Formats: sequence, structure tokens, C-alpha cells
Amino acid sequence: MGLHEKHIEWIEARGISHELAISMGLSTRRDAAGYWLSVPYRERGQTLNHKYRMTREKRHMMDQGAPLIWWNIDCLQDPRCQDPAFPVVLCEGEWDAMTAMQAGRPFVLSVPNGAPASAHDGDIANAETDAERFRFLHRSLPETDRVARFIVATDGDAPGRVLAHELVRRLGAERCLFVDYPADCKDLNEVALAHGLEAVAALLSNARPYPVKGLYRLADFPLPAPVQPLTTQLPHLGEAWPIVAGTFTVVTGYAGQGKTSLILAAMAGLMRQGICIAIGSFETIPRPILEDAMRGHLAGCYAPKMSDHERATADMTMARQLSVIAQHPNSDDDDMRLEEVLELARIAVIRDGVRVVLLDPWNELEHKRRPDETETDYTGRAIRMMKRFAAQYHVALILVAHPRKPIMDKGNTKAPTLYDIAGSANFANKADYGLVVHRRSRDSNITDCHVVKVRMGLPGTMGSYELEWDWQRSRYDRATSIHEMEA
Repeated sequence: MGLHEKHIEWIEARGISHELAISMGLSTRRDAAGYWLSVPYRERGQTLNHKYRMTREKRHMMDQGAPLIWWNIDCLQDPRCQDPAFPVVLCEGEWDAMTAMQAGRPFVLSVPNGAPASAHDGDIANAETDAERFRFLHRSLPETDRVARFIVATDGDAPGRVLAHELVRRLGAERCLFVDYPADCKDLNEVALAHGLEAVAALLSNARPYPVKGLYRLADFPLPAPVQPLTTQLPHLGEAWPIVAGTFTVVTGYAGQGKTSLILAAMAGLMRQGICIAIGSFETIPRPILEDAMRGHLAGCYAPKMSDHERATADMTMARQLSVIAQHPNSDDDDMRLEEVLELARIAVIRDGVRVVLLDPWNELEHKRRPDETETDYTGRAIRMMKRFAAQYHVALILVAHPRKPIMDKGNTKAPTLYDIAGSANFANKADYGLVVHRRSRDSNITDCHVVKVRMGLPGTMGSYELEWDWQRSRYDRATSIHEMEA
């Protein structure tokens, strides 16, 4: 039915010409609830979805069962998008996108579903997680991979900054620029209404690249998303060792001391909160060993006593939220190299919405040093590679590494430190968090968990915490004592 006159008035009140709106296919749809402003989502010339909104109140809906796609994705068919002189503007909503078009930008996209409420809140903190929220981006990778430069112009509030981080970590910071909004505005449309389209054009023209390595001014840094640590739900350790995006954790302990069991319990705690994880399982056989262990941790039940319902629920959680990086059992290839593992983890971030990557253990990877490179030099380079990955893709990366030969103290095995890890002191020096798992006696269910490093500025508390393993419930409980360490 074309555009209703009330919708034309509403659009123009936002500083957008109704001619532009009509050219983008906007129309009015009427049903029993009233008149909806309809925005079509097209891909390769076909309309696959619509977003509808009431203009008299903030109500939105989309076509049921239709795919989520970038709004205006077909603009990327223009070969000029491959030229850095024609950056593609990324917006949080269609009205900001049309504002950028009014300001003279020919290539503009909008995400179909706005910003998440937080890094792990609202729509993405459920069984689907942000694997579904950002599936539209994975769907269009052939188109976006051809783009030379993006201007990330999401909203300037906290959810908008979270969205910007999510887009940048998937598209690559090296080809993204960011904008600075005036103090009285949080998005492009507000800038247009308060200061005019010329101000929008100037803001986009002055977009700055994400920092150039090694040389910065403070203004070069975009405001980061708020730090929102995740909890593993382990007693004591939930607060002492939080899981923080962009950080690198090293976990060590002697063989048979319960490192893997404790870390898998931590991963299960995250999965119960809707967090997607990837496990690089290089020592534990994925099926049935890893599968059964995760079942027990997720269900809180000893595997042989698990009910069919508990087993099915745990299996459904793993199917939705667990990605496994491993050598196929029928493969004759050499052990996986770190570069291969991180590339697979990158795909898991983009495709599956992974937020935590666990590599267990370090010594089962294939380590190929460069000519004349010492083991210490190689380890330092590898750790830098892992830390760059964690920062670039905004994930928490956890590495399990074995120490050297156990040290005896009066007949008992002495707990190792990060400096005792075979290979290099870099594990201790470069970690953001350090965790030592140790059992003083193999006859006891008590596990000593030592948080031995928390990098300055990060949440967490150094200390020693005793946990007791309850094998019947496949869970760790608080033991009787806590020994606080000096920071």
C-alpha cells in the first residue's frame, strides 16, 4: 500500500527523506494490530525478511522463520567496496544506516537485530548464544571478505560498544575504523538531528583506524566494552579466578592431580550459563572419555547413575555449545601445530559464537621452531600468538601445560609453580592468570587450587583454595579451610 502519510511524517521527522525510504523499499503494512512501517531485507535481489515497527510505540517484529541477513547487503556487489577509498559503514539500525546514506555514503549496512544487552546478557545468554545472533555475518562472509575497509558506527552506549567489539573481532581490526560521537549524541541519526547531515559526513570522514601497533595517542583507542567477567561457578574459584574475555590463563599441575577434571568442571559451569566454548582435546579422547566427563559435570551426577533425561539434557547442551578441536582418529597426519589450532578456534568464534577456548595440554601440540630459535624464544613467540588471538577475537584462552619432574619435599610431592612448566619461564611471566592444581595425597579427594597470578587491573584474587571432589555428584564442593596468600 506504499507509505502511509503518518509514516512519511515520522521518517522525515528523523531527518530522512521519504524518497530515500521508498527507494529502499519501505512501505506500510496493515493488520489487526494497526499500521506497521515495513523495512525489507534483500539478498541478491530477493526479499527474504522484513522488519516491522509501530511508530506510535516502540514495537518491533520480523517475519517468522525468515533468515537474519545484513540490511542492504546487496550494496557490496559494487566492486568499489574493494577500494579502501570507499569504506562500508556498519550501523546498529536501519535509521542510522539511511542517515549515513543521506550524508553521501554509498555503501552502508545495518545489523538485523540491534546490539546485545551486554557481552553475555539478554538474547545471547541462552542456549543459542551469539552463534545465532551473528549467524548473518557468517552467512555473508564471501561478500564482507571482499571489503577493504569498514567504518564501525554502532551506537556509542555500552551495548553499542559491545556490538562494535563483536563485529571487529570477526571482521578483523586491521580493516576497521571507529567514530567519535559528540557528547550529546549516541548514534548517527542523533548527530543529524542535533547538528545536521554535514556533521554526520564529517564524523564519518574523520573515522580513525583501530590503533597502529606500537605508536598511539590516547584518542586512537576506542572506549572498550565494559569488563564483564564470567564465573565458572566453582566454589571459591568463581570469584578468585574469573573468566575474562581477551585474557590468557595458564593452568599447571602434575599428571594425575586433577587438572583436566577441574578445568572441565569450570567449562561445564560456563556452559550451564549459555556460554559457548571450544576445547582443544589433544590428550583426552573426545569420545567417549571427554564426552562422558562433560556429561557428568553438566548433569551433576556420576555417569553410570545418570538418568536418560539427565543424559539427554547434557548431550543437548554439548551439541549446542561445545566445539572440539582434535585430530581425527583415522588421520595419519602429524600432531596439530599451534597455528592450525588457532585457525580452527577462529572459525569456531565466527561460526559457533565461542567465547572461551581451552587447549589441553600444551605438550601434545607439534612445536616447530624456526632455524636457530631456542625453546625459550619459541615459547615466547607462541604465547604472544595466543595472547594476540585472545585479544583480537575477544575470547578467554586457557592453556594447560605440564610441569617438569615432580619435586619431593619430606616424602610428599611439592606443588609446582608456573616457573616449573617444562619449556620456559615465559608461561609465568606472560600469563594474565595463573592456576596451579595439586593434590597432596592421591588417597584424598581434596584438591588444592592455587591462584598464583592475577595481572594488575584484572578482577580476581590470588590465594589458595581447597576443593573437595564429590564423585557421586561429579562436582567440586568447598573444603573446610581457605588460606589467603599475599598479593
